[in-house]
Amino acid sequence: MMIKSYLVVLALITCSASSQADITLTGGMTPDIIIPDGDLAGIAETISLGSSIQSITDVQLTLDIGGASDDQPFNGDYYAYLTHGTGFAVLLNRVGVTAANPYGYADAGFDVTFSDSGPDIHNYQNDGPNFNGDGQLAGIWGPDGRTTSPLSVLDADPRSAFLSSFDGESSSGAWTLFIADCDPGDFGNLDSWTLDVSGTGATQSVPDSGGAGALLFLSGLSLVLFANRSVRPLS
Repeated sequence: MMIKSYLVVLALITCSASSQADITLTGGMTPDIIIPDGDLAGIAETISLGSSIQSITDVQLTLDIGGASDDQPFNGDYYAYLTHGTGFAVLLNRVGVTAANPYGYADAGFDVTFSDSGPDIHNYQNDGPNFNGDGQLAGIWGPDGRTTSPLSVLDADPRSAFLSSFDGESSSGAWTLFIADCDPGDFGNLDSWTLDVSGTGATQSVPDSGGAGALLFLSGLSLVLFANRSVRPLS
């Protein structure tokens, strides 16, 4: 008699899936620093955010410049942009500058929120603007978006550098705001800025209810971990 042993393997397959969540990260600074007058080198301030957001879906930036002073530069003097990763958004590019007006708008100061859903800030005087008690432009405005040099920009130039340029990126790392006063005459002041970044990110790994706990009987036999069976040789 020949004895054969069969080992039946019982396998447990476990799967995991990442749980996605909508996340908003906020960072802010109150540097209260002077923006050099008539200096294209400008100033740069950086906020670092964590990596919770793996795919950005929306970015908004609130900016407080100048106001409450008789010696503030024209709003038309300012050039400002935001960078992060491969993203680049032009917030201000000599607002109000046209072929007929090389100096831009003469209002003094901004207390605005930039959002791609807002009207073009370059032409804000055409959109019924509101001003706060300090004489600053207020409200929600779309970024200027014009990548033309601030030395030659015009209202008719195309817009392409929006906050949506950050969509799909991770929130992790440095977010840098650059501001320059492009025309000599008066000193402006960066009082504060706040960044709100929204998107989706993985929060944790959880068992996959669709596949976890599947039992595979690799031998196709009954639920037995080890079995012995006698086999009579052929005569």
